[in-house]
Amino acid sequence: MWWFNKKIALCITMALMLAGCKLINIDQFENQVNTEIGSVAVIDTAGRAGQLYSRALRRALYTKGQSIMVYDLYSSISVTSSSALSVKGFTSTFKKMTMVISFSLKNQKTNKVLLSDSVTADTTLGSTSSLFGQDQSESHASDRMAKLLAQRVVQRLQLYFLNNPEK
Repeated sequence: MWWFNKKIALCITMALMLAGCKLINIDQFENQVNTEIGSVAVIDTAGRAGQLYSRALRRALYTKGQSIMVYDLYSSISVTSSSALSVKGFTSTFKKMTMVISFSLKNQKTNKVLLSDSVTADTTLGSTSSLFGQDQSESHASDRMAKLLAQRVVQRLQLYFLNNPEK
């Protein structure tokens, strides 16, 4: 009998706890963020990696269409490659490449910087022995990192607009 009373008390407690939870519709956040994201103007970045980065940004930012531009997104790309990696005295043709994208989001009306941040990605490349293959490997790695970092920038912008809704 006491076990039955504990079950009832537990059920009532759980029901009250669940009743206190408010259901949040993710579409509310998505619509709010998509409106703000669609109003970001991407300022072009120089170079091949910059073109791919800018194109990937626009593709990700304007999924629900563009709205009136309120913000400017400025970006700069820096790429560094370290020389051959070595293991216990043996050198190899592997290289480590790092790409860093620094970006800032400015309000067009006030010219105030709202967000300034950077994202980074690393890769190892050059597993082929031919010089042509190594050049192609470096080119493809740079292209992939530019697209990956564009996704990371969009995620940072989404977090910014989610945490700082404009009134």
